[in-house]
Amino acid sequence: MRVRRSIQFRIVFGLILILVLSVSLSIVLTTSNQRANLLDASQRTLAINNEMLNATIRNIMLSGDAPIANRTIEDFRKISGFLEFELYRTDGTTAFSDFDTLEFVNQYQDMVMFDSTPRRDENLIDSAGFQTVLNNKTPVIIRNDELREMEYLFPILNYADCRVCHGTEEFIRGVSHFRISLAGVFDQVNRAGTTLAVFFVTVGAILFVWILFLLRRIIILPVLKIGETVNVAATGNLDVRVDIDSRDEVGELAGRVNAMISGLKERRELELHNQLIETRLEENRKYLDNIKEGLLLLDGDRRISGQYSVYLTRLFGRRDIAGLTLSEFIYPDPDTQAEQRKELDGFITMLYENSTADIDMLMSINPLAEATLSLADDRKIVVRGDFLRIIEDGVLQNIMVIFEDLTDIAETRRELEDQRQKRESELEQIATVLKAGPQVFEGFINEASAAFDKLRKNIPHLSDPQVVGQSFRDIHSVKGTARYMDFPKVEHLTHQLEGLLADKRDGRHTDDTALEESVADLLAQLDAELDEVRSLIERFRRFAIGGENHPQSPFSVFTDRLTDMVDKIAEELGKDVRFQVESEEDEVPGLSALQPSIFHLIRNALDHGIEDSYERLAAGKDSAAELTMRISKENGWLRTEIEDDGRGLDLKALEKKGIESGLLKPGIHLPSQIINMLFLPGFSDRDEATSISGRGVGLDAVKEDMRTLKGRVNVRTMKGKGTTFILSIPVNEEGEPTYGD
Repeated sequence: MRVRRSIQFRIVFGLILILVLSVSLSIVLTTSNQRANLLDASQRTLAINNEMLNATIRNIMLSGDAPIANRTIEDFRKISGFLEFELYRTDGTTAFSDFDTLEFVNQYQDMVMFDSTPRRDENLIDSAGFQTVLNNKTPVIIRNDELREMEYLFPILNYADCRVCHGTEEFIRGVSHFRISLAGVFDQVNRAGTTLAVFFVTVGAILFVWILFLLRRIIILPVLKIGETVNVAATGNLDVRVDIDSRDEVGELAGRVNAMISGLKERRELELHNQLIETRLEENRKYLDNIKEGLLLLDGDRRISGQYSVYLTRLFGRRDIAGLTLSEFIYPDPDTQAEQRKELDGFITMLYENSTADIDMLMSINPLAEATLSLADDRKIVVRGDFLRIIEDGVLQNIMVIFEDLTDIAETRRELEDQRQKRESELEQIATVLKAGPQVFEGFINEASAAFDKLRKNIPHLSDPQVVGQSFRDIHSVKGTARYMDFPKVEHLTHQLEGLLADKRDGRHTDDTALEESVADLLAQLDAELDEVRSLIERFRRFAIGGENHPQSPFSVFTDRLTDMVDKIAEELGKDVRFQVESEEDEVPGLSALQPSIFHLIRNALDHGIEDSYERLAAGKDSAAELTMRISKENGWLRTEIEDDGRGLDLKALEKKGIESGLLKPGIHLPSQIINMLFLPGFSDRDEATSISGRGVGLDAVKEDMRTLKGRVNVRTMKGKGTTFILSIPVNEEGEPTYGD
């Protein structure tokens, strides 16, 4: 209630002050203007009367005597408001006070004797105003507001028809002196002031009551309702909502309060499911409870006016924003942010030029609904900009932009997503280890760590094409093994790393510093992921999970994981594939050295060799493809065949692709030459890379593995029938690779 009285007191006091000042100023200006007009009218009237008097006296004097002039002067004196009226000669004496003029006229008119008329009393004037008229030949006005009187002194000019009697020496022949009362003028002004005061007070009182009524209805009562809702929400009842149906700023505030309460409710529900981030959510709740906004106005020229909130300057770290367009303020760099500027300018134009369009519909394409901005001080913030159109008399005057800082919320969201992905990754790792046992993954970890350490040492030498090619093959092999081991996070990161190396290999990445930083960052993430797997395996080993409860043989684990990998890739590619493993041996120790090559060949078969079900049916085949891995050992050689019944190698198409890519010279080539081309670095029959294939590595890595193992690879293919890759490596009696020794 204290806030309510305070708001109302301020409004009432402000309205009364405005009314008093406006009424007083209006009365002062109006009465001053009226008094000035009345005085000007009096002056003009006296000037006219003086001209009439001069003309009358001039005409009378030409007749010889001045009885009419005397009577005229007396008549002037009887006019209401005239306190004094007199005509003076240039020597200061009153006119018509002697007979000199009469005698002169008689002589001038052949001694026609005019009767002598009574003379006026002779007075003498020697005032400063009289002397001013004589000296300057101009009228003088003297006003005495204290006595409410005004004196006028007008020069009586010596016209051409007067100079016969008065001579030509003087420019004026006398001065007429008026003294009038201003009491009527002042009384009239006072009466007008009183009337205006009554009128303005009456109108002001009506406006005061009406404005107070509107303020109470439009602002005070809705604000109180919002406050009551907030108080209820503060007690813990987050199902309450502000019920205000208006589209003005108060309605917008009510909507924001409802949105805030909804956000608090969602956050509380999130707390129940995510106890691990309770501290962060508490910080966000405090932030929402103390949320602030940045506000600015766009004027008719679509530029930021001088009215904007202080919080806005703190949020964006800028103060010199008046006069800028919104796009110039939000995106200060015209070179790197040209597209963002263009999009925002287009949206602002739409708001101005479509003032009748529904604002909610326009907000659906708001480019600042949730924008990440880079500021001049190297900060990055996430903001939401809401737009309100201010329309007066049907004309769009301004657009109000309200910014809300969502940086903390976005950061929390990101952390939640990271933790969610981390939990999912850990669950996937646990499921994988539970299925196969921890001992299966030690080789993968060692292989991956060695590949990552090797690449880390070669980071300064990535300008060397051979280093890039070898690193590419190593990372591609790790990616294939990660898919086989069902570690999607490792597979995703190695796929990104593979992309960077591919860009460098193909000349698309020219900034070596940026490349080195990106490669080092991805390697750090991969190391962290391997550390997680090591920690998980150690925990499993500590509790003997999968260690003594009849673990599967390494060969069984390998074939089971390989079958899972085939099923997942086939599902991802939308293909129906039946995978079989045929082996004369129960255990194949040397198979571990062939695993990367086997993964490459199986992925190639699934992605390139095997058709989808529709293509197979159109070719008269069974909709389900057959993919077979055969393993045999004979005469000191371990032989592994990867056979599919797919489309086979199209040698003509491959030849054309090889010529276009520069791997083959134009001309006629033997089938063996075309097949050998498949094993060259950089060859791919795909235009776009995927997580499975398409970057020109795979068979290149297989060839490199065979070179290391002193083995060989052969290919059998028939168009429309399928393809078989045969890997052969030398092994000793225990089945271990001899590496050619």
